[in-house]
Amino acid sequence: MKKLPIIYFILIFFPSTLISQDEIRIFHEEELIWFIENFHPMSQQGEILINQGESTLQKARGSFDPYIYADLDQKFFDNKDYYSLFGAGLKVPTWYGIEIKAGYDQNTGVFLNPENNVPSDGLWYAGISVPIGQGLFIDERRATLKQAKLFVGASLAEQQSLMNNLYFDAIKQYWKWVAAYNKLLVYEESVDLAMERFEALKRNYALGDRPAIDTLEAFILVQNREIFRNELQLEYQNTSLELSNYLWFENNIPLEITDSLRPPTYDEIRYREAISAFRLESYLNKLAEMHPELQIYQFKQASLEVENRLKAEALKPKLNVNYNFLSQDPSQTDFNTFPLQNYKWGLEFSFPIFNRKQRGELQLNELKIQETELEQIQKLLVLENKVRSYYNEQAMLEKQIDLYSLTVNNYSSLLNGERKKFSIGESSLFLVNSRENGVIDARLKLIDLMAKYNVAQVAVVWASGSLYERKELDE
Repeated sequence: MKKLPIIYFILIFFPSTLISQDEIRIFHEEELIWFIENFHPMSQQGEILINQGESTLQKARGSFDPYIYADLDQKFFDNKDYYSLFGAGLKVPTWYGIEIKAGYDQNTGVFLNPENNVPSDGLWYAGISVPIGQGLFIDERRATLKQAKLFVGASLAEQQSLMNNLYFDAIKQYWKWVAAYNKLLVYEESVDLAMERFEALKRNYALGDRPAIDTLEAFILVQNREIFRNELQLEYQNTSLELSNYLWFENNIPLEITDSLRPPTYDEIRYREAISAFRLESYLNKLAEMHPELQIYQFKQASLEVENRLKAEALKPKLNVNYNFLSQDPSQTDFNTFPLQNYKWGLEFSFPIFNRKQRGELQLNELKIQETELEQIQKLLVLENKVRSYYNEQAMLEKQIDLYSLTVNNYSSLLNGERKKFSIGESSLFLVNSRENGVIDARLKLIDLMAKYNVAQVAVVWASGSLYERKELDE
């Protein structure tokens, strides 16, 4: 990512009184996005979402970590060692539900339970526990790990959705700021023109060439335009503050736009290339697969499918087989015949007669899957229509801008002609002001259309979910 010139930091931190007019810089949309991506708190929040997903995955993997254990249980009474039971070992869970274990028992005592009798040197054992019924194909640990992997993907999608919306909100506010500034320039120019005309009419009145009523009308026009200019000045100041909400620096320091930065004027605005019909179809074709909000639904659906498998597995009976090979001295054991020598084995079986709880949970989960599918279908339709709507708006605004550009030129031509007629006494001040107001209104409308066009063009990309993209999502 390119580094922003240090002058921008200086211009934002220092008041405009310290900077000459020549050093006032244009603040472009690209710089705004740069600040958001690097310093905005919500950008950091997006990274936290990803870290949460990775931590959840690490937690789920911990269920398969080998672990050691040790137990010591002793009883001394009436100067007698009733019993001392010691056991230690290692258990290794595996992906397939089989648990491998090995350990050592050392038990002594006067009143030791006969089943705990072991050789004087202790007893070594190694064995496995195999689920034959419930848990053979999936269990809680495997389901949790699969869902944690899905959660990582969902976290990436959620982060992309968060940044996609943040970018769009910031860009909308940026163009409000640009429009407010350009409309302010129009009215500042109109105030200057009205003031010049008022001063000229005062001189002509003093010479007896104009009636007093013309000077009064000219002065009223100055006052009216100053009122509108002041309102636009307030609008520009407020939009500057609102845009500043998106500007942050290192260590969560909020920044504020000062007079050291300004928006581009109408002639300086960088127009984006209009989105073509071919590009629109490309967005629509990729929408179901690539939009982060739809990806979140896909991950949710996949997680519910994993949950469904787990709940369907719970309908089976629990049947676990345990086998342990026993040896007093493992180094002296004949491993070719050990399964038939010393061993301990057993079965564990349980099954609810009616199975109503498990069947109910499975049905509820299947209903959640159906609900999610319907929500996803509805969301896809809403997003498709939103993309098409902004595309249509962009196309309409492009035509409107061309039309109003001609309208401004035509109004300007009428104004120039009316001014010439006024200068030779063939027109009135009222008509000149009327023509001038027409030019002003048309220019203001053109500025609004220009801002709306740039927002609509970005909105097509935003609605398709592609305004912000992470490299991790493409890998």
